[in-house]
Amino acid sequence: MMNTRRDNVAYHLWAGFYTALLLSGTGKTAIPAIVGEGWEIIIVDLAMAILLIYLMWRTIVRTSSRTVCRAAKLSAWGIVTLVSIFSFFPDSKLSGDLTSALGYSLLVFAWGLYFWGFSVGIGCLLPALWCWVFMPYHAEFMLLASYPLRLSATMLSAEILQLCQINVVYSGSSLQLPSLDIAITDACSGINQLDAFLLIACIAVEIMQRNIIWKLFHFAFIIPCIIAGNTIRIVLTVLLYQLWGAVVLENTWHIALGYLQIIMVLVIFFVVGKAFNPNFRQTVKVKL
Repeated sequence: MMNTRRDNVAYHLWAGFYTALLLSGTGKTAIPAIVGEGWEIIIVDLAMAILLIYLMWRTIVRTSSRTVCRAAKLSAWGIVTLVSIFSFFPDSKLSGDLTSALGYSLLVFAWGLYFWGFSVGIGCLLPALWCWVFMPYHAEFMLLASYPLRLSATMLSAEILQLCQINVVYSGSSLQLPSLDIAITDACSGINQLDAFLLIACIAVEIMQRNIIWKLFHFAFIIPCIIAGNTIRIVLTVLLYQLWGAVVLENTWHIALGYLQIIMVLVIFFVVGKAFNPNFRQTVKVKL
């Protein structure tokens, strides 16, 4: 009993120290952004960081068993080995850059895996990736994600419009019709709402799913949902243009279709979540 109590104290002391590191890294990123002009985005990022830290602590508090499977221990050793090997590469910069932040996050993941198993390991990895990797390099990740999102939505929109017998061709992230050219910009790709979508998706996954595997699968669908919502907006824009002309390209219509895109992304994500929910799958199976 004494050893177990001592282990619990050490466990929570380590978690408290790790939380302090997460918060210090978050503050280092957030304070300059709040003082500057990026406070709207950083508020959402801070909310996400706090949520992930809370979920980590909830996992830690709920973890009472100290029995760790061999697969978790082997995975931990494998991660440590890979990070150690990579650190010796001459081109790997291990001080204050993205590579080191990712490496430190993986080492924390390995620590959690080895001593407390997969649940705690994943619970510790997610806030590390958000606070140490995503937030400090927010602009770079947004730039990296923007073009694939725009390109995917443009390609899907062109295919759907061609099925509707509309003469359209696409080049990159632009659509060309006989009387209209549409450029899918960063603002139209859903990238500006990505942080908010991720926060909402994380909350929805926690509410709708119980199994950690289903949580990860469901959360991963937020990107396809963003692409689907943007595709619907583009197709509707072209179809409405065919019916009513250039009036649908004006600000009122453009803003309304933008709000529709946000609603469609959330609706599709929640519908997908229902499909991942075991109670819903059981209901469907009974009806069949």
